[in-house]
Amino acid sequence: MKKSNKIAAGVLIAIGVLALVLVIANNILESKIKKGIEKNLDSANAVYEKVDVKLLDRSAEVINAAISIRGKMLKVDTIRLNDIEILEYLTDKNIVIGDLRISNPEVKIFKLPKKEKDTSSSKKQNSFKNKIRIKSVRVSGGSLKIFEKDSSTHRLYSKLRDISMEQVRIDSTSLKESVPFNYDLILLNIDSLFYDLNDLQKLYVGDLVIRNNDVKITDFQLKPKFSRNEHQQNISKETDWYDLEIDSIGMQGLTWSLQNDSLKIGNSLTHIDQFDFVIYRDKLQQDDNSIKPLYSQMLREMPLLLQIDSISLTNGYLKYEEKIHADREPGTVDFSNMNLQISQISNVNLSREDFPETRIKAQADFMESASLDVNWSFNIADTQDRFNISGELGRIAAEQINEFMKPAMNVQAHGEIEDLYFNFAGGPYTAKGDMRLEYKDFKIEVLQKDGKEKNKVVSALANLIVKNKAQNNKANHKDITVDRDRTKSFWNYLWNMIKNGALKAFI
Repeated sequence: MKKSNKIAAGVLIAIGVLALVLVIANNILESKIKKGIEKNLDSANAVYEKVDVKLLDRSAEVINAAISIRGKMLKVDTIRLNDIEILEYLTDKNIVIGDLRISNPEVKIFKLPKKEKDTSSSKKQNSFKNKIRIKSVRVSGGSLKIFEKDSSTHRLYSKLRDISMEQVRIDSTSLKESVPFNYDLILLNIDSLFYDLNDLQKLYVGDLVIRNNDVKITDFQLKPKFSRNEHQQNISKETDWYDLEIDSIGMQGLTWSLQNDSLKIGNSLTHIDQFDFVIYRDKLQQDDNSIKPLYSQMLREMPLLLQIDSISLTNGYLKYEEKIHADREPGTVDFSNMNLQISQISNVNLSREDFPETRIKAQADFMESASLDVNWSFNIADTQDRFNISGELGRIAAEQINEFMKPAMNVQAHGEIEDLYFNFAGGPYTAKGDMRLEYKDFKIEVLQKDGKEKNKVVSALANLIVKNKAQNNKANHKDITVDRDRTKSFWNYLWNMIKNGALKAFI
């Protein structure tokens, strides 16, 4: 055989041997990585149809996997791992993945009764010695369901579009937490959400998108489970029926973390646009005589930690209805074209000397007629719960306020209120302030018990003590004092401030 042929044959044999070695090595390494993935899946109580590893592509795929950890179940169509760092696994047994893609996960969480620890499960969790780091995670499709004890009843249901995370980290410590991994959230896109809030209310969200700490929510609804009449049959004491719809909610710079076992939420700006809020109260129900704290105390003592710079509410509508007599329609007041600006809502670092004051500015059309401006301030850190509230109401015909006065107070008025201004400061027990009121040709009619016909005698006596002043003459009253019924809300407190001031002006 010629020398050149021998060299060629030798090269071919060498290439063949090398190829065979690579194939064998590839198969060995693929088998080793596959067994490693399977072992970690087993340690996490996972079952699966198939694990496929391709060493040359540095990729792996898990088909039809299901994981169950302490009442939490995850089922996925496919889990694909790309850019696996093989050397890291071979040297330190840690799994480092460049990219993880999960298709159509179904997450189910069951509210199980507490019981003694399952030692076999604990052993499996304790056997998880590896560390997993995933540089990028992408989830497409899927759903999240949370169940009560009855597994047929959803407490929460959410349909997912996309989730993107970075720097996901899993180890034996993280597996013991309620969320068994650490992560940086880049995108969460949900196209529907339902939450069973309590025995009386349920919550719906049309779309929820969280992108780099900015949040956008559309079609937010807080709905009653019952009609107004059914609501009264499902409560033991006076409890409001309410219905809230919001077109959109936007949050900028949202952050959340755990601080001393409490959830802390902060953001620079929350904007709520196009809201419609209806509140109905049936005063025929048994009173709720519990002490009602003022808003500063409620915010100070709530378990959730807040640090919100600013909240803006625009284009709102608020309607309040109160039923006092069984045989009559409820009294009604409403506020349209409502806009509010709220600054500095925080219950964090309450002891600091420069703790900011919470300020609220509101503008609305009262009864679709009179302009209303309100300024309200309080300090959440102030344990004396002092506040200041002032406002001005523009011209309104008496007939407009009869929608509340006639069914609720059994009186109706005629004439006009030209202008009303109030300014009160107070605390949990008393408030003191002043009022300016201008009215013209104002007359009162006290109705019969049926609320239909005028009681002529009582009406005549009432009008004898109503002082009709000239249009431009102002009735100013200072040092109006109001004692608070602490079993009533702040809004009842404010109503009594205005009512007492008005009575001084009229009488």
